[in-house]
Amino acid sequence: MARNKAITFINIAGLALGMAVTVIISLWIWRELSFNKNFSNYKSISQVMLTGTFSGEVSTDAGCSIPLAAELKNRFGSDFKQVVLTSKTEDHILAISDVKLSANGIFAQPGFIDMLGFPAMKGSVKTLDDPSSIIISASLAKALFGNKDAVGKIIKIDNKDNLKITGIYNDFSSNSSFANLQYIGSWNYFMPKNDEKNNAWNVCWYNLYVQLNNGIHNDDVSQKIAGLMSEHLTDIKPVLLLHPMEKWHLYSTFTNGANTGGQVQYVWMFGLIGFFVLLLACINFMNLSTARSSKRAKEISILKTIGSPRKQLVLRFIGESVITTIIAFIISLVLVQVSLPWFNTLISADITIPFNNIYFCTASILFVLATGIAAGLYPAFYLSSFKPVKVLKGGFQAGKAAAVSRKALVIVQFFTSIFLITSTLIVLKQLNYARNRPLGYSANGLINIAIKTPELQTHYNAFRNDLLQSGADVNVAASSAPVNQLKLSAGGYSWDGLDPNVQPVFGTVSVTEDFANTVQWRFIKGRNFSRSFITDSSGVILNKKALDYMNIHDAVGKQLDFRGNTFTILGVIDDAIMGSPFSSVVPTAFFLAQQPMSYITVKLSPSISAQQALQKVEKVFKQYSPAVPFAYSFVDDDYAKQFHAVETTATLATVFAVLAITISCLGLYALASFMAEQRIKEIGIRKVLGASVTGLWKLLTGEFVVLNIIAFVLAVPVVWWSMNAWLNGYVYRTTISWQVFAFAAAITVVITLFTVSFQAIKAALANPVKSLRTE
Repeated sequence: MARNKAITFINIAGLALGMAVTVIISLWIWRELSFNKNFSNYKSISQVMLTGTFSGEVSTDAGCSIPLAAELKNRFGSDFKQVVLTSKTEDHILAISDVKLSANGIFAQPGFIDMLGFPAMKGSVKTLDDPSSIIISASLAKALFGNKDAVGKIIKIDNKDNLKITGIYNDFSSNSSFANLQYIGSWNYFMPKNDEKNNAWNVCWYNLYVQLNNGIHNDDVSQKIAGLMSEHLTDIKPVLLLHPMEKWHLYSTFTNGANTGGQVQYVWMFGLIGFFVLLLACINFMNLSTARSSKRAKEISILKTIGSPRKQLVLRFIGESVITTIIAFIISLVLVQVSLPWFNTLISADITIPFNNIYFCTASILFVLATGIAAGLYPAFYLSSFKPVKVLKGGFQAGKAAAVSRKALVIVQFFTSIFLITSTLIVLKQLNYARNRPLGYSANGLINIAIKTPELQTHYNAFRNDLLQSGADVNVAASSAPVNQLKLSAGGYSWDGLDPNVQPVFGTVSVTEDFANTVQWRFIKGRNFSRSFITDSSGVILNKKALDYMNIHDAVGKQLDFRGNTFTILGVIDDAIMGSPFSSVVPTAFFLAQQPMSYITVKLSPSISAQQALQKVEKVFKQYSPAVPFAYSFVDDDYAKQFHAVETTATLATVFAVLAITISCLGLYALASFMAEQRIKEIGIRKVLGASVTGLWKLLTGEFVVLNIIAFVLAVPVVWWSMNAWLNGYVYRTTISWQVFAFAAAITVVITLFTVSFQAIKAALANPVKSLRTE
């Protein structure tokens, strides 16, 4: 090792990079696999899901109706230890004196606490049967009360009701499905405020969790309850299933009612990336060890001559490999420690190196030994196979088998690099494809404000007028859902020509007359709601997707029935994305608001800065809701957040691809140096015979280009198959074009030529007299 400092440095650097990538990915995979395992009952907890055909598309959702919970208890009570309803996660203003915070949480039935089995940090968490009680997280208690004891204190929710804090719980870990729960309120407080939704089988707005009794199997109960909802909703005939907690995080994607994966595809994807990056580093070690075999041939032969058995030599070379790997692993831990803050920020996690964890320490030892042995095993057997008599007589030449093996390993390196580069390009292509998807409205300068107080709901028109007079905006509107988030889908629609066996479900949104102008919808047919026409209260505006689904022509003026009321179609707008940019648009009906709305959309004035406009909006807001913090979000920022998962994948894929290429380049550089050194006399003879520098450069680099082409041919079908499978997870997806493969091939060839050309040109320019002096 000491005699070959450059090679030792390359081996250690390559292994350190490869091991660092593997360690980071392994720590992330461990986090993903441990999701929700901090709950003692996680193996027996499931969420009730509902699969149905809505407007021609099969979807599986977590929303369930309230009567379903009682029906499960009555008919299958012996299977369940707990059947618990909760609200969806809601954002509310919690206040104590002058401290007011917006917090996320749920309202749950008392059994929720027993089911999850988490203890109280202070007070009691088992008080949710009292409608005036609330339990909060330790971080929220700290934010509201500082270091004072929060138990027993009274807080005000949404500036309306007083609730008593009866318990404080430790914040749920970040690898938990409930990580963002800052409070848990009483179901008995929540339900009286939602009376109209209490007993409707078709109002599936709630989460329903169950805990199975000991010895009861999830799949068996799932089959039992499958048709329960269809007995009450004969038109939709939904199918129920139990989705176990241990699969919530990794297996959350459903296609045609069947679980088809989810986050687990990223676990596999990055697990394979980690494996291949480490493989590249090991291949470097193997190639460089065998390539410099001629340098160690005499050393090995002398050891054999003085009686060293082959087994001892094998162990010696493997020992050198393990020592190199130990040094590389120590360096890799430093690299991991330095990289984790960036990595945690990127994936919104809190991963650390668990040095005091016995499992981590044991795994690290096994990892180092396995890597060292894997990297050193082939070179050890190859080097120990030399015949001492032949070597000491000066007749040693590296065998053809070694050269073939070395070429095969280089092909694997190129294959891996091409795979990573091409996959990264396809991920970036998908990201750009979705980003360039037409929104169907103008998000520039739009902000959403949630209406959380009755004062603002009651005085919306006055609030709107004051805003317009302030000069902060050019338009204001209210709606039941934000422009970029469809919150409710509903059934009960019918029209002339509808198949009586089909029960359509449309996205259902209420808006004020100014909504279309505020968000700048594009009308394909008809017109917007107008205050000039009283009859518009019984009008409806459809999106293009709804019109296509209804399959009616000249829709304007036609009738649409919704839950017993008849509405006239006033206009049709171009499809607007009110959900994921990667999903299909939902058929949606927009009605004129007849009751107080939940959201305000403001189009900020472009004539002043956004900061100035927001200050003016806040001033008016405080006049109507002085007790509530001014909270808003930019629509374009909210939309951009939906790209986070793919952006993260693209960023990580890019970083790992660059590291893989770096490792490959280190190996190629050293290998090119040795190959040029091996052929130095041949090069000298060729130069004496008149070979040009360009010709010699082609001779030395041509072999690497050929190996690159072979790897490219092998990689193309693998990339196409694997990335096409990934893209199939998106409804709105790009295509895999030949240009992507051509660009990836060009990148790898250019990088290869750049890496090996220095050594090739150096050898070609060398004085042939020096290389031939010994001949």
